[in-house]
Amino acid sequence: MTIKTIRKVSSEVALASIRDEISGERTLSKTPATASPASRRGSSSDDSVKASPSLPASVLEMWTSLPLSVRKALVSTELSGSLSSATSTSATTLSQTSASASEDGSSDGSSDAGSSSNGGGAGLDEIHEECPDTGASVVLRPLERAPHNVFEFSKTQASSTVSVEKTSSATVTTTTKVVSTMRGWRNVFNLPISYDVNMVPHGTILDPSNMQLLHATGPKVEGYNRRFAVIDDQVDRIYGERIRAYFVALGIELTAVVINGGEADKRPDAVDKLLDDLCAYKLRRREPFLAIGGGVLLDIAGMAACLYRRGVPFVRVPTTLLAIVDASVGVKNGVDYCCGITDETYKNRVGSFYAPSSCLLDASFISTQDARNISNGFGEIMKLALVRSTDLFELLECHGAALVESRFGPNPSTPEGVSDRIIDLSIQIMLEELGPNLWETKLDRCVDYGHTFSKLLEMVPGADIMHGEAVNVDGFFCVVLSHLRGYIAMDTVNRVFAAMKSLALLTDSSDLKSDLAWQSCKDAVEHRHGEQRIPLITEIGESICVSDITPEELDRAIEMMKQFDH
Repeated sequence: MTIKTIRKVSSEVALASIRDEISGERTLSKTPATASPASRRGSSSDDSVKASPSLPASVLEMWTSLPLSVRKALVSTELSGSLSSATSTSATTLSQTSASASEDGSSDGSSDAGSSSNGGGAGLDEIHEECPDTGASVVLRPLERAPHNVFEFSKTQASSTVSVEKTSSATVTTTTKVVSTMRGWRNVFNLPISYDVNMVPHGTILDPSNMQLLHATGPKVEGYNRRFAVIDDQVDRIYGERIRAYFVALGIELTAVVINGGEADKRPDAVDKLLDDLCAYKLRRREPFLAIGGGVLLDIAGMAACLYRRGVPFVRVPTTLLAIVDASVGVKNGVDYCCGITDETYKNRVGSFYAPSSCLLDASFISTQDARNISNGFGEIMKLALVRSTDLFELLECHGAALVESRFGPNPSTPEGVSDRIIDLSIQIMLEELGPNLWETKLDRCVDYGHTFSKLLEMVPGADIMHGEAVNVDGFFCVVLSHLRGYIAMDTVNRVFAAMKSLALLTDSSDLKSDLAWQSCKDAVEHRHGEQRIPLITEIGESICVSDITPEELDRAIEMMKQFDH
């Protein structure tokens, strides 16, 4: 007999089943069990011998399969006299079995009784589950004061080993079954992640008549008339006066800290510097601060926000096309890390998942970027188009070149609303992909397209390549890999290449060689938990992840890259 699930009142059913099993075999049993001291004290020795039958193996196996806490509860109920006297001798025998199990390595009765007295979920439903890693049977009992978050658990793990010994006269097979139990508590808490990505009317974010920037950093109430902002040095050079004037006009005292926002400055030292400034400012636990700049600045600010007082709110204000469609909308923050042991620098090796309290997007900032930085931003947009959206790809194909030239401003060859549509689609696709998988529990991610080989390309000493450019070189290399695998036709390769060139994007790098490409694949296996998981397109707007790319395949793709006029 096997009992798989025990719920609120089923302990009585279980014990009744054991009694039935005993009574059904009692007449067949001729060998009395040895009575425990407790049973000898409660009855004469003759009665004890007569009333204590030998338990069949099926009953003992069923009994030991029950969680220890369930066995103890059954024995306690029996010994307290809550059941009829007709079954008291069975309880005595069960008590012996329970004591024996305790001696074999389980915790003593006092600790279990102590946990029960601390609110172990009396009257609350138990939850039964199987541990996905070990297969252990787990019983969770909610605690009365926190029934949705804290659970007392007992785990029962059964294992068997079989040994076969051959002698001259016989073959002896021995099966050893080990049942181990453990107890503890489980704490469950779901983080309430929610943040708004706000599209600000074009060119109004620093207009004092628009209160969005002020309200995002806290209500304007009496006694709270200060704000803290960390600003990218290039942004401060162009917009610094307007940023300060905005808060002066609203009667707010602004403390502004300016830091370098270049890729070379994306290091732990920059985070430490910002933490020093926050300490000097004495930022309160629930007081948001502003981060105004490109992707590097937003990464540094996110790391500092996550660490300061174990987490304070911060508001992102991206000022580059790349940051608007990429860094600003997710929850990842990170800096590059130089390892003191290997003396190598690793891209985004130290970071966190930490959401902003709010994000404010004003596309007018793009107008002050140069053409290369705007093309750099298109590298991330092209990635999204290739793996998710033919509509977005066609917009880039038709209007991307004009938008680079006009710096995302109005121009005769681009219909009104196209630039906004490109940004909207890019942000929406990113959020659709990131939203259900914020903590990247699923590692097969199409948004990792262009992020396998680009990491090492960016880290080559002295390399003059920006993030979006490296992503696009990676992206076109993966287009070639897709073609060599038969996923896409050569016409598709040529179409993608033409669209990339129209956006003035890099499509190759002299550093993309066999050793770097294969090392990138090995790094991907490490970062993506044992598999390459490299996204490749199967057509424009569709992709799959593969984990079987070989060095020979990479060499063929590198050779094919030489056929294009980069």
